[in-house]
Amino acid sequence: MKKYITPLTSTAYFIVVLLIVHFVWKFGFVEDVDLSGNKILTFYGLNATAFFAPMTNWLLNTVYSIISNFTSVAVEIRQSSIYLVSQAKSIEIVWSCTGIKQMVFFLLLIMFYPKQSLHKLWYIPAGLVLVFLLNVLRITYIVYLCDADITRFEHLHEVSKYIFYGIMFLMWMLWDWRIVPDRGNQ
Repeated sequence: MKKYITPLTSTAYFIVVLLIVHFVWKFGFVEDVDLSGNKILTFYGLNATAFFAPMTNWLLNTVYSIISNFTSVAVEIRQSSIYLVSQAKSIEIVWSCTGIKQMVFFLLLIMFYPKQSLHKLWYIPAGLVLVFLLNVLRITYIVYLCDADITRFEHLHEVSKYIFYGIMFLMWMLWDWRIVPDRGNQ
């Protein structure tokens, strides 16, 4: 019986941490416009615009570089968007595209894991790098596929989020079932 309780408890832990991060994120961040007409982002009243701006710009330039250097898709950067020349449409890269939410989720998931483990010292940084790279690939893939048909955007964006969290769940299973398997070898 205990063999079945542990995976269920582990899955429940994953879901609880995911829900906590999701709702703190969803209700904490508010997009607005200041008196000058500039977009601003606040997190429970604190201005978070400057925190996300460098990462958003970096992601925009990275996606542009990957697509323009490694594919035949014609793209341009226009303000905070990737402009698809063939579609004459833009895909805006915004703060929520950065993957920071998913990195925070992964960090908290492993950091607050109930048992202590020295494996956290390498698994957290390795996992954060992997989540970061997966997000860059996810955004690049969406932009690349939208070159054929921009109407795919919403579908690709939604499906890719579920795939992203599915991969993060696999990373969690690897952690919980293989890297820290017996809980006695902490």
